[in-house]
Amino acid sequence: MSNELPIYQLIPQLKNQLLHHHEAILEAAPGAGKTTVVPLALMNEAWLKGRKIIMLEPRRLAAKAAAKRLADTLQEPLGKRVGYRIRHEGKESAQTQVLVVTEGVLTRMLHDDPSLDDIALVIFDEFHERNLHSDLAFALCLQARQLYRDEDPLKLLVMSATLDTEALETRLGCPTLTSQGRSFPITVHYSNKALKTFQVTYEVVRLTCQAFNEETGSLLVFLPGQKEIRQAASQLQQRLGHEPHLSILPLYGELSLKEQEAVIEPTTAPNRKIVLATAIAQTSLTIDGIRVVIDSGLSREARFDASTATTRLHTRRATQAETTQRMGRAGRTEEGICYRWWSESQQHQLAPQAQPQIEISDLSSLVMDLAKWGVQERLELDWITPPPNSHWQQSIDLLTNLQALEQNQTSQPYLKLSQLGEQMSNLGIEPRLARLLLDGKQNDDSDAASAICTILSEGDPFANHHSDLSDRLSWLAGHNQTQSKRPRQNYLNAQQQWQRRSQQISVQQTSANNQQEVAFLLIRAFADRIAQRSGQDHDKTRYKLANGRMASLSSLDPCAQSEWLIALDIGGHHGQEEDRIFLAYPIQLSTLIDDFSDLFIIKNHLAWSKKDARLLSESQRWIGKLCIDKQKLSKPSETDISQAICQHIRQEGLSVLPWNDSSEQLRARLQFAFMHDKQNLWSDCSDKALLADLEEWLGPYLGKVTNQQAMNKLPLNDILLSLLDWSQQQFLNKKVPSRITVPSGASHAIDYCEQQPTLRVKLQEMFGYTNSPTVLNQIVRIELLSPGQRPLAVTQDLAFFWREAYPEVRKEMRGRYPKHPWPEDPMSAEATAKTNRALRSS
Repeated sequence: MSNELPIYQLIPQLKNQLLHHHEAILEAAPGAGKTTVVPLALMNEAWLKGRKIIMLEPRRLAAKAAAKRLADTLQEPLGKRVGYRIRHEGKESAQTQVLVVTEGVLTRMLHDDPSLDDIALVIFDEFHERNLHSDLAFALCLQARQLYRDEDPLKLLVMSATLDTEALETRLGCPTLTSQGRSFPITVHYSNKALKTFQVTYEVVRLTCQAFNEETGSLLVFLPGQKEIRQAASQLQQRLGHEPHLSILPLYGELSLKEQEAVIEPTTAPNRKIVLATAIAQTSLTIDGIRVVIDSGLSREARFDASTATTRLHTRRATQAETTQRMGRAGRTEEGICYRWWSESQQHQLAPQAQPQIEISDLSSLVMDLAKWGVQERLELDWITPPPNSHWQQSIDLLTNLQALEQNQTSQPYLKLSQLGEQMSNLGIEPRLARLLLDGKQNDDSDAASAICTILSEGDPFANHHSDLSDRLSWLAGHNQTQSKRPRQNYLNAQQQWQRRSQQISVQQTSANNQQEVAFLLIRAFADRIAQRSGQDHDKTRYKLANGRMASLSSLDPCAQSEWLIALDIGGHHGQEEDRIFLAYPIQLSTLIDDFSDLFIIKNHLAWSKKDARLLSESQRWIGKLCIDKQKLSKPSETDISQAICQHIRQEGLSVLPWNDSSEQLRARLQFAFMHDKQNLWSDCSDKALLADLEEWLGPYLGKVTNQQAMNKLPLNDILLSLLDWSQQQFLNKKVPSRITVPSGASHAIDYCEQQPTLRVKLQEMFGYTNSPTVLNQIVRIELLSPGQRPLAVTQDLAFFWREAYPEVRKEMRGRYPKHPWPEDPMSAEATAKTNRALRSS
């Protein structure tokens, strides 16, 4: 390897850092050579003491390709001093000094030997991707060396081209070593266009054709997903298909490792290739012959929704870090060109880094790994980015439903694998598939379980096909010839891996004798994906899932004829209200009821019917958020009745109660006391407070209220008074009276329902009275009435009224009501409710 690679200038500093410290951070531009130079440069350091260097790569293809380049540099076969270990494959020996692995492999190594005694250094390559496994492996390494390597700490080296160095420097307590420059310069061409998402593929194809005709070498085109790759491949085939030496090749994660390796194989002149890739080609990989990059500027990621336990695809703008990584693919082996359809000013406005996967992913595998490690709390480890609490709790719920965790009987954090969970975690696979494989072995259905796991893990072999899993299983077994998008042999190879994994399981078998063995295996692993048909909308049949989510199938899909099914693969795009079902399996309700009774929850459901003016009561059987069936409940408990009535009142408001003038005034007096008497403890009788505390003040009286007639008999006066002790009742009657005696000697009610306590009284009954009455030091508002009980004046100052307003009132009213007294001097007149004649005769 050429010593001209920029990374060589930094090797002395890196060696010095690791000699005197146990941590290092290395930031080097794409093409600087960090992946292929650093492990070999450190391979003979004295502090290794014969132990290995582990280098983590984010993907299987990247890990295998990096190991091969390292071995080629040493002019040795893979498996000698440089080896690799990935899922289902690996080459290493007793001579291996550098072992390249994927992060999941390191997690299993830590579980098997937390001390990692035979490891001296762990290198986290391309750490900027911040995938779930790298964050977990990093956190576990930090804790493992703290617990088990105190005297001889495990050394950690974090490498990437684009890093959020501040957070890393805080965790590791060391500065960042930065390598400037790349191997070869890259010229960037901006198109200065503003495009909608749906226009991007067309523009990328146009730029690709332009670059193919103007430049030499092969081209790497970044597109957000498989859909855009298929569209671009079709358009490029139409425009450039006549070129005799051109290959148009897709590259994405669902391709087999062998298919991916074929894409990165060297191309010799005059042959050229156009590689249409997702973000899988963004880092780590060197595709020989690539000197032109065309960037769509888009990235598609799967975002997990913890509230519905489903993953949806989200297309977003690529970040500055991602576009830098993509550009760097063009300058690996010679001077390169990068085409971008946006402007240079827009480039600087892009987000600096992508959101870490730990914030947007399903965490069930991570939580199971942590439970096996012994973690009890979410924040127990020293995370670069802590897992979101909502995702954490949802994963615990799923693992509990899979019976992988022991039930937590306390309110304290508790994360402990059950015996079944221990067996699941030992398989090192996604929890649902682990449960499925174990059930298959226990019920002597290993072949069916292995076949199902193959389809679910390797991806749907059929494109644009109906959803029935049965067709995929039949195809895998060789019983039908449906055209698949990938060779059947790839799936058969994977199935053999699943069968070998199943053979390693040691469980006591039971004779299930189940007629629907596939359904039997799927229901337990995907109980939250059980779905019930909820109706048809145009050309779609809609289903409601046990997790509460709505999803749909084409009405032409055979599975859409089933009332019940399991939605095995669901998803959609950001902004859609419902998901689409991609893979499903029809089931019978009888299978659920007969064989999975433990999945059901029985709920007594009581609800007030406004139409029938009575309480309806049912016993309902639920799976998650699906009501399976319901029966009339003969005699509900008084507690359930009370709770149902309280719920009805909260929905409709306090007006449904049989308030009358007396009870409304009593409630208003109590609220007045609450507002203005701070010496005694009064209950808050506002709408908000009464609705919040319904169960306390009203609940005890509702146990027998099953219809409107019984509701109308509720003694609200007595119920409200029961809120008071004896002294409060005495205080209320004395200090917040319901009635007041006026100068005429008559007693009149005080209206507390007004904003201010109000006394309505005939004007003549207040003659000679100048002092406004008060309640709890609050002036009573006086509404003076005519003999015909119509308001004449409202005042809080009687003396002012007699002096200033009364003369005008007298002038207007004495002719209208001549039979009633209207003295010139109201202060010396007798207060009375009588007429003039009645006064004369008395």
